[in-house]
Amino acid sequence: MRSTPLSSRLSATARAAAALGVMMTATATATATATLGAPALAAQETLSVKAAAQASATRTVTLVTGDQVMVTTGESGQPRVLAVNPASRAAGSGAFLSFQDASGDQYVIPAAAQPYVGRQLDLSLFDVTALAEDTSTSDRVPVTVSFAKGAKPSTPTGLTLTSTSTSGSSARGYTTAASGRKLARLLKQRIAADVRAGHKPGSTPLFAGVTSVGRTGATTASTSATDAASTSATDGVSTPATSSAAADYKLHILRITAEDRSGGGVNGVLLVTNTDDAAMMTAVLPVDDGIEKVAVPTGHYSLAAPVVDFDASGNVTAQSLVTLTDLSVTGATTADLDARTATAQIAATTPRTATADFAAATWARTDAGGGSASTAPTASAVSTDTTPVYVNPQPSATVGKVAYRTQWSGRGTDTADPYRYDLGGQLSDQVAADQRITVTADQLATVRQRYVRDPAASPDGIITSGELNPDLPAAFSAAVAQTMPARVTDYVNAANGGVWIQQSFPGTSLAFTSGARTFVPGRTYTQDWARGPIGLGVGAYTSGPFDGAFCSACVADGNLFAFLTTTDSEPDHDGGISVYDEQPHAVRAQLYRDGTLVADEPRNPAVYVDGQTAADARYRLVAEQDFTGDTGLSQSTTAHTELTFGLPSAADTGSLLPDRFSCEGQSPTTPCMVLPLLTASFDLAADDRNTSHRTVQSMGLDIGHVTFDGAGSRAAITSAAVQVSFDGGQTWRDSDLKGSRGHYRAHWTNPHSARGTSPAIRVTATDADGNALSETITHAYTVAATTS
Repeated sequence: MRSTPLSSRLSATARAAAALGVMMTATATATATATLGAPALAAQETLSVKAAAQASATRTVTLVTGDQVMVTTGESGQPRVLAVNPASRAAGSGAFLSFQDASGDQYVIPAAAQPYVGRQLDLSLFDVTALAEDTSTSDRVPVTVSFAKGAKPSTPTGLTLTSTSTSGSSARGYTTAASGRKLARLLKQRIAADVRAGHKPGSTPLFAGVTSVGRTGATTASTSATDAASTSATDGVSTPATSSAAADYKLHILRITAEDRSGGGVNGVLLVTNTDDAAMMTAVLPVDDGIEKVAVPTGHYSLAAPVVDFDASGNVTAQSLVTLTDLSVTGATTADLDARTATAQIAATTPRTATADFAAATWARTDAGGGSASTAPTASAVSTDTTPVYVNPQPSATVGKVAYRTQWSGRGTDTADPYRYDLGGQLSDQVAADQRITVTADQLATVRQRYVRDPAASPDGIITSGELNPDLPAAFSAAVAQTMPARVTDYVNAANGGVWIQQSFPGTSLAFTSGARTFVPGRTYTQDWARGPIGLGVGAYTSGPFDGAFCSACVADGNLFAFLTTTDSEPDHDGGISVYDEQPHAVRAQLYRDGTLVADEPRNPAVYVDGQTAADARYRLVAEQDFTGDTGLSQSTTAHTELTFGLPSAADTGSLLPDRFSCEGQSPTTPCMVLPLLTASFDLAADDRNTSHRTVQSMGLDIGHVTFDGAGSRAAITSAAVQVSFDGGQTWRDSDLKGSRGHYRAHWTNPHSARGTSPAIRVTATDADGNALSETITHAYTVAATTS
């Protein structure tokens, strides 16, 4: 038996988990990430046990502009963008463009930064895949600044410099979410000045004396293989880094022009893909003054460019995703990407009136060899506000295939009966001339959303919705502002199977992500968010439509891994701390075997240890989270959970992990077994601020076991108890608990002396196999100043 130090390494499957780190999502965010709940962690190539122990299905990364991008693991195991939330909600500030290269790396570029990408801002700053894999970038982006020859080193706006090279030619530093917003304001100012002066946006240098700002440690995007290009000093021709096979071909000059909706040449970026073999060449290239020249081998290609239009205030007025499905190159060739040909606007016709607050168009291009659209080279134009998104009609591909999708979301106009629409456009192999999503009432599922928040939290929240399907190209979800608390009717369609993932960010401290849920048209569903008590534990998880999800509570061949997450009243919700919240928090997990400490993680809610094969061993997992230093939280400020369990028997077929999941130590002879960890779900009678107005308090309680697509222990629940403390845990009162077999309702009295305070709750439970749970939550709910 060996306790594995956090610096050691797991296999590729378990390193999996960590691509996305701890669920530290920003309330001002809302991504990715085919979130499949806490266990949905797909295989990754090289990651430490520490990262795996911190792993969760989703995490948020910060861009140099202060914008927040949430990511998850895709089917291939790489981080995949779920949603993006702008640093500013000002009009015209919510436009983004995105690319995915042939290696699967995704880039998210704020529209205001586009004119400077490939010029003073290196593309590596926006490589969300790399940012997500680097656990040091959760709250800041490390940057390297290169200065012009003879220029005196100075600190660019929005950056903090920590060291300067001996020669003074470069410096290192970082940006944070807060400082990045300063850079975003500067970008807007520079673009506004250019437009007012009649110049192309991006003509004025962003920083004086600076040649480039890139992500520290990154291979400069202009020289990395397959996903970008290096620019030759000869004739301004880009020579992309291509595969060795491409080196055997004669190169031809492909001259590409790009214009905005007024006909002016743009400063921006575009995607070039060889559709005979995307691995031979896929490049994200800069467009300078409306022109890009690139040397390419003979073959078939496709082009895509998100083109941005700005007004004299620096606001984005429109985004146009301009594509060219097929282009044959046999000699010197020219091609034009003109935003004026993008005449089709992403829109919707809905049964009830709604105003758009999100629109996205995503275009993916597979090559002649086939492959999945979810990992194909991709370009997207996204608006997280009312900025219109346009596309140009394009036919089906003659070489390879096109996978094109849209999403439109809108907010209802009836303030007395809040509602919204989240609609996915049907996957298509072409870009049609009509981009309106038309739905009727019988094509929609109804989801009654209840958004709860802590009384101390800001009322400014964020919600997201995104449809999942492995055949869909990688795309953003809708990330929109939502005042909380609130009850909203959400109408969703099922254009691509009806599997959706949704999120809520109540205030600035916590974030919750649902499991993959299937919504069937004509049916009504309910979903509560951040409804307390907020605890620490495990739940009931689903793989959704993806394979490769990593089990967060399993054992195989002696490798035991258990990860606990912040919980609310929904068993499939994966919660965590917002990276946008800079206030102190603490988490810890310890694992004991037969009374001996075998793993201690002082900053992680997870443990990993190998060599666990003794069938009669008894384990106790002790975990805690502490939010007492967070002024945005007044309830559920601490949670202390103890889980006692044994190893599942090989004969317990009900605990065999389903094939869609994987775990550390798995092999044909050592299958993954789900650990028999007990779960607790609460149904507290309280309002939308987790506040009770009752003298006689009631709470529903469900005790069960952690499950993965239904697999897990079937041991009968044999006991449960609920206790309440009104004096900070010094004394405890038993509740009146009725029920059996895991389903209970507790009653107790909120005394007059408890009015205006927040009692603690303690729950204990056992099952027939001797597994046990004890969970204590302080300030679990608030008793109103007046009760009845």
